[in-house]
Amino acid sequence: MTILSRFLVLLGVISLFPNTQLTATTDANSHVLRPQHGVGQSDSYDVLLHSKSLAEQRAALNTVLKHQQQYVPRIQQSLRDYPRLLETDPIAARRAVYISAFMRDPSFAPILVKSLGVPIVLDDCEYACPVVFALTIQARFAGWNPPQDLDPQLTTVHDLRAEIQMVSRISLKSGSITDVIQGPGVEKLQKEFDGKSEEQIIQMAGPMTPSKETRMNAAFRLETLVTESKNRIDLYLLALNDFEDGSGEYKGAVYQSIYRAELAKMRGQ
Repeated sequence: MTILSRFLVLLGVISLFPNTQLTATTDANSHVLRPQHGVGQSDSYDVLLHSKSLAEQRAALNTVLKHQQQYVPRIQQSLRDYPRLLETDPIAARRAVYISAFMRDPSFAPILVKSLGVPIVLDDCEYACPVVFALTIQARFAGWNPPQDLDPQLTTVHDLRAEIQMVSRISLKSGSITDVIQGPGVEKLQKEFDGKSEEQIIQMAGPMTPSKETRMNAAFRLETLVTESKNRIDLYLLALNDFEDGSGEYKGAVYQSIYRAELAKMRGQ
């Protein structure tokens, strides 16, 4: 996985953060990408895959977690269909992978690992890769061991092994945004984040923030800020609502934040 240098050109740029108070944003005007039936037990998984509303996603995720065994077969099928779904419904395809990482049923990794060599998955994994992320979570936090016969020539296999090793070296020491981005104006950006809580920065990184630049920089800040597991669900919701930035840096930063939250959870923090 290629890690691109992060340079900010911020000379003369107006503050990225709005002056309005950072409070919870309602989802009254949001909608589901395809027809929905309400957030009930029978269709919560479909809502998770397709809703644009954070409130609906959160309610649906809570339902799925309460009835995990009921939804495991549906998630399994989505993972089997992952290469096909990348062509027909890529948002739902990636969300299914993120949900599988959060739930971590032992049956998920053996299904996902079969997609590592599929051409469309290889293309999708040029940068930050949902499948590599989910399998790394399974390996580091759920006891899954990658098969020994994986093809080392596959970039996805190389990235998976590198990611597993990288997570083993993560420290929960809180850092600065200057640890992950460089360039003119970064000190000013750091000051903009000073005094803001993790919850506020998660909100700024989320889909209700119109500016992708603001979302990106907030994700970068979370990358070295998260030291506890209290906002783990919200970080996974950031993954569900990721966006394409051309280099996968937003997804990569969110993945790092989730790894830190999972590590904190494992340590009881």
